[in-house]
Amino acid sequence: MKFNKLFILLIFIGISGCGGGSGGGSGTANASAPSNASAPAATPAPAATPAPSSAKLEPTWTLDAADPADLNLNASDVDAILSHIFTDQAVQSAVLVRNGWIIGERFSTGVDIDTLGTSWSVAKSFYAALIGIAIEEGWISSLNQPASEFLSEWVDSDKEAVTIQDILEMRAGYGANNGIYDETDQTKFAIDFPKTRVEGTTFEYSNPTSQLIEPIILRATGLDAQAYLTEKILSPIGIDPNLVGMWLDRSGTNPLTYMGLDMTPLDMARFGLLYARNGEWDGNQIVPGSYVQTSLSAQTDFYGLHWWVLNSAFFGAEPPITISAAMGLDGQMIYVWPSEDLVLVVQTQYEHSANQGYVLSNANFPNTCTARNACPGQPGAEVATYDQFALMRLLAELVN
Repeated sequence: MKFNKLFILLIFIGISGCGGGSGGGSGTANASAPSNASAPAATPAPAATPAPSSAKLEPTWTLDAADPADLNLNASDVDAILSHIFTDQAVQSAVLVRNGWIIGERFSTGVDIDTLGTSWSVAKSFYAALIGIAIEEGWISSLNQPASEFLSEWVDSDKEAVTIQDILEMRAGYGANNGIYDETDQTKFAIDFPKTRVEGTTFEYSNPTSQLIEPIILRATGLDAQAYLTEKILSPIGIDPNLVGMWLDRSGTNPLTYMGLDMTPLDMARFGLLYARNGEWDGNQIVPGSYVQTSLSAQTDFYGLHWWVLNSAFFGAEPPITISAAMGLDGQMIYVWPSEDLVLVVQTQYEHSANQGYVLSNANFPNTCTARNACPGQPGAEVATYDQFALMRLLAELVN
């Protein structure tokens, strides 16, 4: 089974798209969940070995390594999760965090926790967090504010009434498009992209929609999206921005807000922990808690504010747990389960050197398609990914 065929249909790019699956607006769904999300017929999992009677470690912010037993968990359950993920032969890294402790990690040959991977559409969730911060700081009045108050190009047009919330819910009225990746000025392309339906109604996953975050942040705050991300999120949660690759469009001037963050799995886990803990980091409220809760909750059938909700609508069957995820092309994932203080990061094998820079071009791009066997012209089938529904069962068994 090819990795998430719906990514290819909805998410963009000449070399394929850059994001998760697809969903439906409340009662107006126009696409199905990703193909690897379907609930499989499976035999019941064997009963887990009884866990130790009490945890020895308190929650932390350190993301240091810990023995699962010290958190009242079974090492065999952790190993089962990692082994399941690595049935996908294209995986580069998997890092599992509970209560702020790394309880499991596994890497492909030659890789460790300090090796960069890329985000593809996982970046959408990072940049969407900036909207919540900008609202808290007063740069944006509310989610209901018309985006045309920042995008003057939309005044007196059919886009004038589109709100910030419409954009974050993928209900701005834009259709899916695979052309933005090939454009030079991708912000202008996003602003000028034609509206094909009434805003606030039908969900449709669209990269031009997410690229609208770039000019909104710039015009609202006076800082470009990468600078604002660095100041408001990366540095406060302990991510060194000098060790993060932040991609620009082909013009070399516009930050990409629908894709394009190169990070270690540890730093991806930091962002996941931030959202698992309601936007707080070590006593400081980084992203407003109410905004985090809205983001991780289904506003359409299975999409929040630039986060996926892995619920029954997503899978087409009732999963053993419902968690949220930032999802990207070729298998980039940050799963967050706030009620269990659990984060799981998965990255695909990545080919890119930082000395190539981060201006997008045909020769310089975030290459995960080679490992996935999904680059244009590659012969043979794509490398199959793991089954996400089965992963939900394994995560449930871990905490139970």
